[in-house]
Order: sequence, then structure tokens, then C-alpha cells
Amino acid sequence: MTITYIFNDEPPDILLTYVKRVLNITQIYHLDIRQGISIDRLMQIIHLLPDLITLKITSLSFYRSFILDGQVFPTTCSIEHARTIKNVSMEKTKKIEEIYFLISFCPHMESLNVECIKDMNVELFLRDILNKINNNHHTHLRLLCIYDTKADDEMIKRLNKMIDDEKLLLNYTIHRELYNIYLQWK
Repeated sequence: MTITYIFNDEPPDILLTYVKRVLNITQIYHLDIRQGISIDRLMQIIHLLPDLITLKITSLSFYRSFILDGQVFPTTCSIEHARTIKNVSMEKTKKIEEIYFLISFCPHMESLNVECIKDMNVELFLRDILNKINNNHHTHLRLLCIYDTKADDEMIKRLNKMIDDEKLLLNYTIHRELYNIYLQWK
């Protein structure tokens, strides 16, 4: 299912009614949201999608709390349904907290594809992510793809050296394809 536009000021029940109509026709395994979305609204949508495998979003924001029928929308089912998500892609990362949220929210995620934050130090970013993953022994994440227009062979060498020197990963491969850095481990 692809959602191309979400009206930020629109009551959440309009979008949720649309999603429910689609579910009457078919199961949804892949969700592509082509504009920025708040975490609250994302959780409302995921609440309705228990079989979701792939999540692709443009960007996340941490603002606003939406209310449905006078009550804050329940998140327990959203969190349960997020456990089925295996592949996550985020096109425009603004803050590292967005990545941390996705790693926590989708604990069975196996692959994560992110665009580098503007002017971000990839070494620091990768170190932070790998430390977070190493401290969470229940994570299933095994493939990280980072898109960075500054990616080159020298950057791959520096990342490889950092991972080895700091023992962040043991059994891994890292390579670059154009501006994508692929890091995979067991």
C-alpha cells in the first residue's frame, strides 16, 4: 500500500477509514509512505496492519499527539504489529533519534536502509548504531545500508578499521555501491 499524502490537520479517522477499506479487499504486507509522518500517525496506521513486513517512510517527526474518539490512540497493538516488520527504509533522516526509534519500535527488523543526515559524520553515526545494537542482544538487525553522497573507498577503509579496532562486529562485510554503504553481519 502506498500513501502519497497525509493531511496533517485532518482527523486521523479519515485516513484510518481509508486503510480499513483497503483491508477489506486485500492483506497489506508492504507500506510506503511518501511524505513525512508523525510517529503518532505512523503508529495509528501500523495498528491496523498486523501482517506488515516492509515499511518505507520518507521521514519521521516526533510532534503532535492525535486523538481518536476522545482518547489517545492505543499503542499496544501498534507495537505488537511492528514486530512483524523485517525491512525498514527511511529516505530523509533528520535526527539520529528517528533511527533509534525505528530500531526499538521494530525489534525484529533484519535490514535498515537510511539516508545519511546532512553534514553527519558517518563514522560516529555507525559507531552509535552498532553500540546500540550490541547493547540490545534481542535485535535481529543484520543489514545496514547508509546512503551518503560522500561515500568513497577511503571512507569504507576508515569504517572497516574503526569496526575492527573497536571490536564493534566480528563476522561482517562492508562494501560500497555508488553512494550506498552496505554493512552486513551475522
